[in-house]
Amino acid sequence: MKLYTALGSIAAISQVLVAAQDTPPPLVQYTPELSDWSAFYSKAVDNNPKNTDHSPDGIGWIDRDDWIPWDGTVIDPTEHTRQELSQKICPGSTVLGLREVFYENNPFADITNPTKAEVDLWHTIALNHVRALVGYTEEEYIIRPNRCLHLRALWCDEKFRTRKWDTTEYPERCESSNNPHCGAGFIPSVEDQQPYLPEDITSCPKRSGSEGLFSAAKSNIPWSMKWARPFCATLGGEGFWGGHTGPWFHRSEFGWGWWDGDADNFNVNAGLRTKWSGSSGEVKYEDPDITNGVNKVLVEGVNPDPRFTGKECETRIWLAGGEDTATECYSRVMDDDRCGKRFMTRNSLNDGCACYPTNMSFCSAEIQPGRLTWDFEPIQSSFDGLLVDTTKAFSNNQLPYNGRRCPNILWKGKSGDVSHCLQIIMLGEGDKDVSDCGRNFITYNSANGGCGCYPESQQTCTRSESIGESGRQTYELEVDPTWNPPADPSPPPSEVPSQERSQTPSTGPSYGPSHGPSRAPSDADDMNCIENNNSKFFARTRGDEKKYKCKQLRKKNDKKKQKMC
Repeated sequence: MKLYTALGSIAAISQVLVAAQDTPPPLVQYTPELSDWSAFYSKAVDNNPKNTDHSPDGIGWIDRDDWIPWDGTVIDPTEHTRQELSQKICPGSTVLGLREVFYENNPFADITNPTKAEVDLWHTIALNHVRALVGYTEEEYIIRPNRCLHLRALWCDEKFRTRKWDTTEYPERCESSNNPHCGAGFIPSVEDQQPYLPEDITSCPKRSGSEGLFSAAKSNIPWSMKWARPFCATLGGEGFWGGHTGPWFHRSEFGWGWWDGDADNFNVNAGLRTKWSGSSGEVKYEDPDITNGVNKVLVEGVNPDPRFTGKECETRIWLAGGEDTATECYSRVMDDDRCGKRFMTRNSLNDGCACYPTNMSFCSAEIQPGRLTWDFEPIQSSFDGLLVDTTKAFSNNQLPYNGRRCPNILWKGKSGDVSHCLQIIMLGEGDKDVSDCGRNFITYNSANGGCGCYPESQQTCTRSESIGESGRQTYELEVDPTWNPPADPSPPPSEVPSQERSQTPSTGPSYGPSHGPSRAPSDADDMNCIENNNSKFFARTRGDEKKYKCKQLRKKNDKKKQKMC
């Protein structure tokens, strides 16, 4: 098996990653056996009509012609803007040269059902491929998987996302924390580690390294490309020298943990927790902005750049004395128990340093000169199946417009940027009533942060019908190609009832009469909803009696929810 096919680097990387012998060694599984990947198979291929398998050619929303081969020319990050570099390494929805690398190595014996060991191998190949794109092919730049780092990623996910480890032995609690890295240093005792460990490992110790959290991937993306969304989104958002980007190119060991946050949501974002360790290769390319780093958070695993420029959130807390740099401000916020760990603001005019309450999970952005505000939680690539392509150039004649809006705009308050505006419109964050918003266009006011949507009836926004207004940036909402519309909730036609008495007693639960008021059914209701004898609505139960909320009940501002309840 070849592990790399790029010109000039085949022999070097292959000799390091695979022993020089006629019979390759058996594959090593690095992802823990207890990591639940079932949703990633069912949502990506098994129950997904768009994709036939986990290979590049099995992805239904990427055409064969979209894949661009790599001719071996090294890409110099210093010769490109951030956007140019991102488009060069990640053209469209692909990665340069990745298809050829996949089929040269054929890492999946069964492309419809690759094993964890095969996916682990593919991630190793893919990581070394993107490094070779920028000329990182020497021994110090070759990255290898590490089983304890993969285990630590799983343990940290369990600590943060479940209550499994909330015991007296482990007092740290993450249930109500707004710090996305809560539990990042968690490691169970040697005794508690045992059910997770492979036979040849007795325990996993603590070791230095860093952690990255990414939410750009989707559970329904096949394994050959699932990893690419977090990588490409980070490269485009932070650039080559970003705190989250750096380990992808420079660390020598990695461990990844994937998490599906909602078994019932076919389009849910897949959480990727990355653990990086080992030595770091020398940075061959000097960051052109390094001499002006006072407004960058220069910490590995952290986005160095503020998300909101010229804005701060409500309820900010200024820390006495300020700090000279954004990095020092970040360290102070992380060390202060009064501060939440998601948002931070720096005043670039007077070196002010501010944090926000520990229970704050939404930024109500306000215009303030000189303010730079960081959001340390990973930014999703799409919301409810829709995204805004901010890489498209503005035009006065066609969308996206700069200085124009569509008719019938519905303003919904302030936002930090256009992505934040989309998040508000799609999710109703900040208790905004967005029930009257359609899914075709949004407008962001760059002058004051205003965020506007349009009614569903607004189906077009041509140049002739649009309205010229300064600062208005108007985008057409695009469907995330991985999005799968929810299944039709209508029940199947009822069968003709049997005229014979059943001889087998029912094994299902019997529901008593409803204690709530009776009403006529509506065609608009979620037909999978059931009212039990406690007047509580739920969709269905599993064997463990875990209840799943109705689709309508999950929508905070849905008027039908009020009618139902």
